[in-house]
Amino acid sequence: MKKHTLHIETDEESLFYAILSSEKITRLAWLLNNQLHLHFERVYRIEWYNELENENFYFSKFVYEDELNHLTYTLFANYSDAKILFTELRAMQYFILIEGGLSFFNEKGFLAQIKAIKEIQLTSTVDQGSLKQKPNLIL
Repeated sequence: MKKHTLHIETDEESLFYAILSSEKITRLAWLLNNQLHLHFERVYRIEWYNELENENFYFSKFVYEDELNHLTYTLFANYSDAKILFTELRAMQYFILIEGGLSFFNEKGFLAQIKAIKEIQLTSTVDQGSLKQKPNLIL
């Protein structure tokens, strides 16, 4: 009997944004929920093992899964007890990672709505290809 192999290629992409805000992450999630009509919920924390210090650190994480548009939004903190997840982006307190089928995602509208939140001082698109700490994106 002849064997057949099924190869599935996914068109999943991701967008990565850095956010500068003095708000706590719970308040930021609430603000994003209200402005963008999302439903971020706190989930398990990101566990990160620092080999130099032989210690685990935990970073706050919120997730919203938009099943209708096949998108997953992940909001997470860059700091945990003075430890930094992305040291090259140390000025930014938070990040949003958007994954899934982005073919119909309105990035300009999304950024315009974030900029309308007065508690957010800056939002910047991050080029994932230039990140030195890419493994930290595996959330």
